Amino acid sequence: MLVIPPVLLVIILYLHNFYYLEYFHVVAGSMWTGMDLVMGIFFSYVMKGLNNIERARLSTRITPTMLFFMPAISSVTITAGIELVIFLKFSFSSLYIIIALIIAFILLIQGIGIFLPNELRVYSEILHGGKNVEKIVRLTMFNLRLSLSQVILQIAIIFIMAGLATGVFN
Repeated sequence: MLVIPPVLLVIILYLHNFYYLEYFHVVAGSMWTGMDLVMGIFFSYVMKGLNNIERARLSTRITPTMLFFMPAISSVTITAGIELVIFLKFSFSSLYIIIALIIAFILLIQGIGIFLPNELRVYSEILHGGKNVEKIVRLTMFNLRLSLSQVILQIAIIFIMAGLATGVFN
């Protein structure tokens, strides 16, 4: 889960094929947004009905996936998006590109500065026997709520990308 997305992106960039790059960007972005939707809505709802022991058990199951998959898929999505801007020769001084880059930067900072450290803390706690249930639950619930803000930002970028792709924002 950590290696496949970046390897695919490198191959696509080497081939310098617009359609592969665009397809990869859309699929990777859909996976990223889909995971945030599932985590932010579905798992938040499920977790509300569980006690802390059950929440910690569920966190133990989802943390490895989140820890390895999410950084890989989010970073390749952003990289592929920037490569598409270059490929399509959009101006980086365009207001819409600047807004999309700012949103992508916020998503990246949230991912690297909040999600990843929290997932690492949970994973470390799990590796050490998972005895601090409150810590596991607190960090997992925080990340699940933060997933909802990520979805809102991702929808904003999708709106901008659709406007650029259809010519509405040109």
